[in-house]
Amino acid sequence: MNPGTPRADARSVTATSNAGPQITSVYEALFVRGVDGVLLATPDGQIQGANERACELLGHTEEQLILLGRDGISDRRDARWDVALETRARDGFFRGVLRIRRSDGTTFPAEITSAEFSDGDRRRAYVTFRDLSAEEIEAARAAETRRAAAEVIDSLESISDMYVGVDGDWQLTYINAQAEERLGVRRAEVLGGDLWQEFPALAGTVFEDAYRRVMSTGRPETLESFYGGADLWTEVRVYPLRRGGIGIHFRDIAERKAMEAEREQLLVAERRSREAAERAQLDLAHRATHDELTGLFNRAGLWQQAQQLLTRRPDAGLTIMFIDLDRFKLINDSLGHGTGDELLAVFAHRLTAVVRPEDVVARFGGDEFIVLMADTSPVAADGLAEAVIAASREPVDVGARLLVTASVGLASATGVADLGTLLRDADAALYRAKDAGRDRAAWFDERMHRQSVQRVEVERDLRRALDTGEFFLNYQPAFDLRHDEITHVEALVRWRHPDRGVVPPDEFISVAEDAGLIHRLGELVLAHAVAQAATWSHIPDLRVWVNVSPQQLADPGFPGMLAGQLDRVGLAPARLGIEVTESTLADGCRLAQALEEIRALGVAIAIDDFGTGYSSLARLSAFPVDVIKIDRSFVAELGSARGYAVLAGIVTLAHAIGAHVIAEGVETLGQLTALRDLGVESACGYLLARPGMPEHLPLPVRSSTAEA
Repeated sequence: MNPGTPRADARSVTATSNAGPQITSVYEALFVRGVDGVLLATPDGQIQGANERACELLGHTEEQLILLGRDGISDRRDARWDVALETRARDGFFRGVLRIRRSDGTTFPAEITSAEFSDGDRRRAYVTFRDLSAEEIEAARAAETRRAAAEVIDSLESISDMYVGVDGDWQLTYINAQAEERLGVRRAEVLGGDLWQEFPALAGTVFEDAYRRVMSTGRPETLESFYGGADLWTEVRVYPLRRGGIGIHFRDIAERKAMEAEREQLLVAERRSREAAERAQLDLAHRATHDELTGLFNRAGLWQQAQQLLTRRPDAGLTIMFIDLDRFKLINDSLGHGTGDELLAVFAHRLTAVVRPEDVVARFGGDEFIVLMADTSPVAADGLAEAVIAASREPVDVGARLLVTASVGLASATGVADLGTLLRDADAALYRAKDAGRDRAAWFDERMHRQSVQRVEVERDLRRALDTGEFFLNYQPAFDLRHDEITHVEALVRWRHPDRGVVPPDEFISVAEDAGLIHRLGELVLAHAVAQAATWSHIPDLRVWVNVSPQQLADPGFPGMLAGQLDRVGLAPARLGIEVTESTLADGCRLAQALEEIRALGVAIAIDDFGTGYSSLARLSAFPVDVIKIDRSFVAELGSARGYAVLAGIVTLAHAIGAHVIAEGVETLGQLTALRDLGVESACGYLLARPGMPEHLPLPVRSSTAEA
């Protein structure tokens, strides 16, 4: 093969980046200026291109690497190469550690990622790698450290003093022979155990105080005291260990302390009893008015503080800030209540850091918080609300890295303050903030009061409608732009209200989610859509799509319910798809697991309104995605150069992960032509067809053969 030809093929990757400035910048960052070595090759090992980092790590020029090929840089003594090539050939992807040969004949361990991809009508492969030599050296250092540690242990075993080692979690890491004998324990039984459980006699003693101080401050301490667990007077030196935890040396001083033991025990007992009684009294008073999780005032404490304030200053003008963490229930359902509690504790700490010292902060319940302010101007209250919202946006590390926002409702007393009325009004303002998109603040007004009353009425009517069957489905067809035929149909729920007529979903879906009714409504929609899809089974390749909320996905029983609906009507899973919002990709591993289970059933998965929410490339590629539905806002911008480039980038990204593209909101022939030119597979919109009842859709008529 001519060496120049593969290099030209490698440069064709650069050429494709001319589809848009975003792709060019991605290519520049990943291939040209990446910190990892990158090779482009054919699946059989012919290298077609290499970035500067790859040439630097391997000690070859790009031309030399093209001539050498894979066999010229792989360490064939490493048997893992065969496994890696078999894995990539079978799965299309490999990640692992292999040894690579440099130009001088030396080898080094490298973390390698490789995958095959299609470039037009050709198959290619990319290989990224990084040098792990530093990690190998670190492993050798660790072995030397272990050897030195063994010598230290030999010394500790030979001394006459007792010695105990404890890590930062209070687990016993070492106990020498002297301590084992004098403390009356067996080393094998206590190592790895909790210090306080293995030696309960330490609780409440000066030993515990000293240990905890040294663990906290990192400063060594020496003390003398009696340890009842071993009937021993001892001199103890406690000091911090370099890698965390503490070391404890004991020296027997029983003879010197024998005469003082009885009196000291009496004093310790008296002090301990008094401290316990005081702690109990303070704890009882604190629990009555404070939240145990966050340490803030609870509801009772909030009322108490408000009454005390109004007693001192009856004419004080009160302002209430009602705060709610957005989509907190989804975090609880998907990541567990333990993670939710940690998040609440972090937010409570941030909240107390931004309010004024004179403000009263309370946890009202669940993920709701209250800030009570006296004689505060609207401008100052707005500033504080913005500070609270900004504090909530900071990422929270609680096992998972969470991005959380907060919505805020504000209300002020116009006359004599009434806390109950203020709380109600601030709660109504909070709903206004959530309806406006969350992550913002809103003030209460009379129109808002009317809306809150209307929201209650909608929830009441929703419950009735679910019992009386007032919901029905319209269907929006999507046309295959290559064959001008309908291949996708989206189920759209409508509500036929007995008084208001047909109610669109944007007026009741959010209420259903907040009221916990979305599961019943979602199951009803799914049942109708699956039954309708079964009646269209004669139409080849027609798939019906159903929107599913994150709350439904968070239900562990949802995949099983979905499978039951398919079995009920005998519908092939491939004829059904579910649509999830793009923000679902940021909601954690539980929703990812649910999507994997649904995909395993054979049901397709689409990302709806793509580009309007939050997702990362890593998350998008990690989720099982069959279809990406481009939001109508991007289609509307096709007339501009920027809009065309952005949509081209989305289409390229979708095709890169193997997803089918459906464009929504097509209203002009120009948009339709542009979408065809960009390689979009399907489209829907008023230009093509409006949503309608099943019998009004332009679908193929069932043939007499199919009816027979």
